Amino acid sequence: MPTADQVASVIIARRGPSIDSMSLQKLLYYVQAWHIAITDRPLFPEKIKAWKDGPVVPQVWHSRKDRVARRASTQDVPEDLLSEAESDLIDLVLGTYGSMSGEELSILTHVERPWQSARGDLPPEAVCSEPLNLDEMADFYHSERKLGGRTAADLAAAGIFVRAKDARGPTDVDGILDSLGVEYEDVGDDPWGGANLAATG
Repeated sequence: MPTADQVASVIIARRGPSIDSMSLQKLLYYVQAWHIAITDRPLFPEKIKAWKDGPVVPQVWHSRKDRVARRASTQDVPEDLLSEAESDLIDLVLGTYGSMSGEELSILTHVERPWQSARGDLPPEAVCSEPLNLDEMADFYHSERKLGGRTAADLAAAGIFVRAKDARGPTDVDGILDSLGVEYEDVGDDPWGGANLAATG
């Protein structure tokens, strides 16, 4: 099992060229949350705390405070650190959340149940070191959110994969039919193949 700091290195290396501390923390949180929702187990062992700016892994916050420690070019990531599914999950999280700013990600976590529950009735600016509940994270992202347009159940059943960068979304069947030649326009009086129907009727 990788450490949170090792997973942070992967996020930094892939997000590059540089990433602010807030974005790193929230992306690390979403990687853990989705991994738990899909596989029913955490990706890394460190606890995520309900700090006032959103979920934070304190060990990573301390080790990555310095901007130099968040440069993509300085990350040393062993090739065998992650399984293919774990690696694809990080890419999927980055594809879904990676374009958002640290502040936007923070706001997003504030309206989601796992962080709210860990903080309870504390005022917004109160210091809090309460860990987020892993079971609640799993349940929330399994039932309330989608990742890359797919539910956690879909990802668990079909596998975690990242769509090709040139993928254009759902197939436009009408567009394909419109592009066919005129010989396909007139289906005649029997578009379903009367001979076949007669044979089976």
